[in-house]
Amino acid sequence: MPFRKLTFVFVMIAAAMLVACGVPEPEIVAVQESVPDTAAPGASVIEEAPEEEAPEVSIEVDEESGAVMLPSVDPLSCSGDIAAAGSSTVFPLAERLAADFEAEGYSDLITIDSIGSGGGFERFCVTGESDVANASRAIKESEVAGCEAIGRTPIEFRVGTDALAVVVSAENDFLESVTSEEVAMIFSTAINWSDVNSAWPDQKILRYIPGTDSGTFDYFVEEVFDEDEAPILAADNTTLSEDDNVLVQGITGSPYAVGFFGYAYYQENASALTILEIDGVPATKEMVDAAEYPLARPLYMYTTADIITEKPQVGCFMQYMLNNVDDVIEEVGYFPAALDMMNNAKSQLLGALVGDMNATPAMDDETKSDGTLPPVDPLAVTGDVAVAGSSTVFPLAERLAADFEAEGYSDLITIDSIGSGGGFERFCVTGESDVANASRPIKDAEVESCEAIGRTPLEFRVGTDALAVVVSAENDFLVGATMEEVAAIFSTATNWSDVNAAWPDVEILRYVPGTDSGTFDYFVEEVFDEDEAPILAADNTTLSEDDNVLVQGITGSPYAVGFFGYAYYQENAAALTILEIDGIPATKERVDAAEYPLARPLYMYSTPSIMADKPQVAAYLNYVLTNVNDVIEEVGYFAASEADLNDAIQAWQDAQ
Repeated sequence: MPFRKLTFVFVMIAAAMLVACGVPEPEIVAVQESVPDTAAPGASVIEEAPEEEAPEVSIEVDEESGAVMLPSVDPLSCSGDIAAAGSSTVFPLAERLAADFEAEGYSDLITIDSIGSGGGFERFCVTGESDVANASRAIKESEVAGCEAIGRTPIEFRVGTDALAVVVSAENDFLESVTSEEVAMIFSTAINWSDVNSAWPDQKILRYIPGTDSGTFDYFVEEVFDEDEAPILAADNTTLSEDDNVLVQGITGSPYAVGFFGYAYYQENASALTILEIDGVPATKEMVDAAEYPLARPLYMYTTADIITEKPQVGCFMQYMLNNVDDVIEEVGYFPAALDMMNNAKSQLLGALVGDMNATPAMDDETKSDGTLPPVDPLAVTGDVAVAGSSTVFPLAERLAADFEAEGYSDLITIDSIGSGGGFERFCVTGESDVANASRPIKDAEVESCEAIGRTPLEFRVGTDALAVVVSAENDFLVGATMEEVAAIFSTATNWSDVNAAWPDVEILRYVPGTDSGTFDYFVEEVFDEDEAPILAADNTTLSEDDNVLVQGITGSPYAVGFFGYAYYQENAAALTILEIDGIPATKERVDAAEYPLARPLYMYSTPSIMADKPQVAAYLNYVLTNVNDVIEEVGYFAASEADLNDAIQAWQDAQ
């Protein structure tokens, strides 16, 4: 297998640690190659020998796969006890790797306690009793603060991916697949199975779920209940346990029981359980790798550079784990982390050895020019990014964030879909977010609120949306409307025949975005000349900030109508008909020509101060502006004009 060698110059303590773990003492070199993008952040690169030559370690990279290869470890030469604690989901993987480590010669004690991610961080960050924290979620800011209070700076190592399994007993004869909405009902409001689906038995649902200290619980609540744990904790007939074996026993004990846990525990008990498809997507390697299975999540281990320095056996085990995890992870029941994520984990370990965890590529002013941004390496970007705002911009922001993560960024980007107004509230009033997504320009009052908390909003034009006015595909009388008819449909008309005598004498059912949405604002501005009173006075009108709620309502009746961003139409095109407006279809050509009446700009906002204080925000926005036109049509929108995009790029440059 072909390899290429990269050269990292370590401080003496790092070399000593490697020797202690069974790595031969490295040779001395005078000149080293440039380090490619896969090299560890913080690795020193030199053109000539330093005055005092430091020990050097050669790291191999597989040219075919691009995987960084850490130096091999001889477990026989590693000594000293290791204490790990945390996630019950990570436990089987950590246990397997520890057993292999011992089988290859390590003879001291590794203790691995399965106490939940929260319990693991408590032991790691509060009492300081453990050397490694296992987690099935990212560490929280409050936990980082706890670590720092006892002099620990946690380093995150992505070790794999778990597909959370929603399961029933193999004796259950009525259930193989559920929607995300049904999952939410099953684990909250429903008492009997028939409450969720009338075709299912009129029998009580028996729920078995992980304890509240578990990362599995946290992840499920985050994904299914938007971080609100109240519904799941209020559900009747619910048994909570940190021990997944207790959950398995409960679920297999009744055909009317249901629960969830890590995929490994399903695999271990597959003959007695049925794993449910979610939204028609099975939990297979292919679906998890493609990020299509809705309940897949990362797996982590945490330690610190100080622990690795003070206890070389911990670095020894982490090195062994990163070198071998992909060889065993599927046997254990999980899925390998993406290559970029694994390379980043190895880079983090190298950074701990080098002693520089914060080095990032400099952005030289000479690399800046109109229309061109300096290159950004997501692998080298650290720190969380908080984004909130427009539901219309959400699919585009979500896609770009996913790509940013896939290329190596391993911290947390949160993107909340709360409407443009809600986004500006969070950005300009409470100051909780770093970026505001918007489907309209910021208002003067919002600018004033921003300035009142010391923020000067900076506007980035990222694309164009054609607002879609839609009906159900079952509607057989409507393919287009004039602007006057659109105004009547969403205000004064009660029945369809009130708008056009040729249309049915049946009530109009309206589904429109909530008043906090930029989509609502834009529609009111264009159709009702900024007067929202007519649309809010209309009968049979359902408002929601969630465009998926609108889609469901519209597809539920041939007499329903609504509007939202073009991406949500495109995602549901098979079930919807998009209306021509004044005889003009919402096509790229008509939008680019400014002929389609309901086209509008899409924005992201930040501030120069945030971009300076949080380089990860500047890096994320750089990535967005560099890549947005490559993905925007796939997401369902239209590219901004070259001039508008160049203006956004110039705004980014001016903020540096």
